[in-house]
Amino acid sequence: MNKVVIVDDSHLARLELKAQLNELGDLEVVAEVPDIIEAKAVIEQLQPDLLLLDINMPSGSGFDLLAQLSYVPHVIFVTAHDDFAVKSFEVNALDYLLKPVTQARLAIAIEKYKKLQTPLEVDSRFFIKDGQRCFFIALEDVQVFEAMGNYTRLHTQGRAVSVYRTLANIAERLPEEPFFRANRSWLFNIHYIASLEQESGGTLEVILENKMSVSLSRAQTTAFKQRYKL
Repeated sequence: MNKVVIVDDSHLARLELKAQLNELGDLEVVAEVPDIIEAKAVIEQLQPDLLLLDINMPSGSGFDLLAQLSYVPHVIFVTAHDDFAVKSFEVNALDYLLKPVTQARLAIAIEKYKKLQTPLEVDSRFFIKDGQRCFFIALEDVQVFEAMGNYTRLHTQGRAVSVYRTLANIAERLPEEPFFRANRSWLFNIHYIASLEQESGGTLEVILENKMSVSLSRAQTTAFKQRYKL
């Protein structure tokens, strides 16, 4: 069951969205809150999978809320204003719904979300928006993923770009091979290992083909040695 939080200062809007979501299946509204102050605490505690978020609220904007979160779920904006659509996609929102929201339009947005729950394949591609440029990066070309708060930095042979997704969000969808979690902040592609070095504390340091180095935690050093029979 996918956990959903609704954030909207209108009580009627929250009730309507909750009723519409109940018709779509496999979604559980675990909280519906009227302001970003309460929403921040609720989201950090419940860690929902999906956030239906209004933009203009007396306590602050939906964008203000996202900037304050250490855990960021997938986001669908639901608003009466059409002038924030471009900004919404800069924070990698799944969709931008204008009120009043029809059941059919909400169903399309939820389908986008559900497609993101399917595991990635090695030949999958990431859609990247970097300033005014948009392009794809093949998953198999990524040598290392670096956690940067609510963003993740993707490093390839000659490029580094960021996506508005936490490393935990990305790691959940990655295939077990050829990717390995080095520690809480780094995840690398074993196909690009140039060398391994033993550190003084007994942990491993991985040197990748793009010259980056990643240190494995003690627990992950043990897991790496067991997986690859070292």
